[in-house]
Amino acid sequence: MSIQDFQAMGALIPARPYKRTIEVDKPILRPQEEWEDPDCPEPSGETERVTIDVYFKRMSSADEIAIAQADESDRPFVMVHRLVRNEDGTPLFESVEQASMLASWLLVPIIKEIESMAGASPKKPTARRMTSG
Repeated sequence: MSIQDFQAMGALIPARPYKRTIEVDKPILRPQEEWEDPDCPEPSGETERVTIDVYFKRMSSADEIAIAQADESDRPFVMVHRLVRNEDGTPLFESVEQASMLASWLLVPIIKEIESMAGASPKKPTARRMTSG
């Protein structure tokens, strides 16, 4: 078997990212001159529905292993760090820590998109079978 055979079978994950347009409820910011700290945007309390284009890397086995091995509290940020890309395919986030700085209004829709692309869905609890005594 050769690399070309694996590629023809679809066993190698393409490096080229693909674009998804997602809808988010983005906070409307107060005017900059009203911010207490000029480097820290302040929301007005209102939101607007917008669409944004996000580029994703297809999940490879290395990504799956890294995500599975991540501490449960870091797992969403590892997913975002490894799978969200710039248009040219380079990582958008420099580190897991940088990905963890995303606001939840953007993090949650990105995670949902990653899970839907990966075929992941919350598993329904199954009723435990009881053996008769």
